[in-house]
Amino acid sequence: MAVQSPIGLDIREVNLTDQLNALEYYGHFDLVGRAYLENTQTSAQVTLDRVQKPYIVGGPLGGQKFIFEQLHFHWGDHDHLGCEHTIEGCRYSMEAHAVHYNAKYRDFQEAVTKPDGIAVTGFFLQALGDVDLPEFNKVTQGISKVGEPKTKTQIDPDCLSWINLQDLSKHYYTYKGSLTTPPYYESVTWIVYKTPIYVSRRQIEIFRNLCCSKEDHSKKIINNYRDVQRPRHNPRVVFVRNCINVKAKL
Repeated sequence: MAVQSPIGLDIREVNLTDQLNALEYYGHFDLVGRAYLENTQTSAQVTLDRVQKPYIVGGPLGGQKFIFEQLHFHWGDHDHLGCEHTIEGCRYSMEAHAVHYNAKYRDFQEAVTKPDGIAVTGFFLQALGDVDLPEFNKVTQGISKVGEPKTKTQIDPDCLSWINLQDLSKHYYTYKGSLTTPPYYESVTWIVYKTPIYVSRRQIEIFRNLCCSKEDHSKKIINNYRDVQRPRHNPRVVFVRNCINVKAKL
């Protein structure tokens, strides 16, 4: 049974496993095709234009293939909040969601209404110090070009390489939940990595310059996260400590 997301994640209250196959990413970090960054008026969103779309398989998804649709960010008005899920009550500066849809459906629009339609991999980012994370600059360098809502710019095609700085095959929480934006369909298999990715304070701050109104530039996109939900029943959350096999990434 699915629940509304996000939720609070606590290692003391979950099931632990070492028995899932590795979660594998294919094509997300390739230097091919085109990538775009867009101010959607509610977030900053990355999309990829490629002949072969990236996908994930394995882990809690089993043999089902989930195709990359987009990646977007949630942040707050200061560095001590902004993420959606919490870890042992801890809040990080930002949470990025890589949204994928089940390949057995025609497209994202069809899949999003299905109980097994969507898989979202979530990544925490934490502002720390003044030294930029070079890989994340491939995203932030485009932010100044999309200050206006509904504007888009091209960025480096390997703009998701910062995700690959951590072990993606394990050390994540997974549960059945919902979208965190309307219409909140309970169609998501969540995969939320425990370890944050550290970036500079400047790299988080730049997101707060994005406007949400063309008429009033003083209105910025801030606090675009959903509060932790309190489910009526305890969801079954699994923490994947290790995995059975790790294959080379393509």
